[in-house]
Amino acid sequence: MKNIIIFLFFILISLNIKAQYAPDADTHGTTAIYKDSSIIVAWASGYKDTIYGEDVDEKWKTPEKALGKAEGTSGDIVCLGRGGQITFTFDSCIYNGEGVDFVTFENGFSNTFLELGWIEVSYDGIHFERFPNYSLTKEPVDAYGDIDPTKINGYCSKYRQGYGTPFDLDSVNLDTIRYIKFIDITGDGSCVDSQGHVIYDPYKTSGSAGLDIDAIGVIHMLGKYMNVTNIQKTDILIYPNPASNYINIKTDGNDIQSINIYDITGKVIYHKDGLTKKLNIDISYLKEGIYFINIRKNTKTINKKLIIKR
Repeated sequence: MKNIIIFLFFILISLNIKAQYAPDADTHGTTAIYKDSSIIVAWASGYKDTIYGEDVDEKWKTPEKALGKAEGTSGDIVCLGRGGQITFTFDSCIYNGEGVDFVTFENGFSNTFLELGWIEVSYDGIHFERFPNYSLTKEPVDAYGDIDPTKINGYCSKYRQGYGTPFDLDSVNLDTIRYIKFIDITGDGSCVDSQGHVIYDPYKTSGSAGLDIDAIGVIHMLGKYMNVTNIQKTDILIYPNPASNYINIKTDGNDIQSINIYDITGKVIYHKDGLTKKLNIDISYLKEGIYFINIRKNTKTINKKLIIKR
């Protein structure tokens, strides 16, 4: 029995070492999205809360160059510097649709020169959720060294210039967002991923250290950008979520029979029969915590978790 346990232990270690994620933009099985893809319907339109890190020259402090369509070049970017961060805004809400919801573009000049950064998202610009991220790079990376793309996942710069990294809001359990924050990762081993593994990336670069952001493309956006194709996943949207004082419930039809909101004890704290196309619900009187929304629609029942934060 002891020998079997030891054998299984080494099998698990071996699987972890060999574990890999999607390959580079030129290899079969990649998740990269090209900058001219027709699934991209909108781009970042504004920015705020820019904090530059170390080793970034003034000529690269140009956040306006990350607005609009991705150029796929080395120079049309904003550089954050080592440990810097910036938050981008959009003309409308990005919503959790079928498949990936937005895509980020960096300016890596090759498939393996990758300067990594975290992505965090928010509806209110105050409470942010970080996307799960994983690094299996075992050794430090020189200033212009290489990273194997199959050893990283969940970072905003997995692919070379012109090819974007996709993100799905399912990963952070959010229905809608209005803000996307980029945070540069210092690649000297002082940062860790979602599992506590050390993150390495090219270190120590200078002049244009850290993330070089080209653009942020949106795949699922509320308003005039919504269409039959990109709303397939759900015809009911609940936003913001997390929420503080109100929530909106929006549907594509008039077939909602009832809406109930329950607290964690199962007590009904809100009820409404029927819904036209949009409903605004005041939740300012509710305490912070987790609630559940139950919606009856024709012959099916939809349940959603609602988080209230203030």
